[in-house]
Amino acid sequence: MKKNLFILAFALLSVVLVNAQQQQRVNLVADPAQSDFVPLVQGAEIRFERTTYDFGEILQNSNLNINFTFTNIGSEPLVLFGVRESCAACITVECWPREPIMPGQEGVIGIHYNSNLLGPRSSTITVLSNGRSDRVILRINGHITAPAR
Repeated sequence: MKKNLFILAFALLSVVLVNAQQQQRVNLVADPAQSDFVPLVQGAEIRFERTTYDFGEILQNSNLNINFTFTNIGSEPLVLFGVRESCAACITVECWPREPIMPGQEGVIGIHYNSNLLGPRSSTITVLSNGRSDRVILRINGHITAPAR
């Protein structure tokens, strides 16, 4: 009996929490009459100009800064929840938008790549958002060589 009561209370609490989260959404869409943008999808959606950056062959300790530009192609504001690197020793996420990206607007994720490790390199950045594609993987590839002596 106690077990059934506990399960019922848990289910009721789950429904209340889900409903509360849905009610917290705020409609931040700009006035559509002031924009020529036509959304490609309903809801928020992130589309990157590129998801892979191949830096080819560079010398060790080269200064490498990379920008990944994206657009909200959806009909609702896009919110990034986090940008996480696969290797904190190789990648530093310099900047990413903390404010909602309105439909049709662009944003930039700035990355600094630490090129002190020799050899072939492959790293990823995971972008978490409220978009239909809620998790996007960005890739950075290349080869780091030692300077000539």
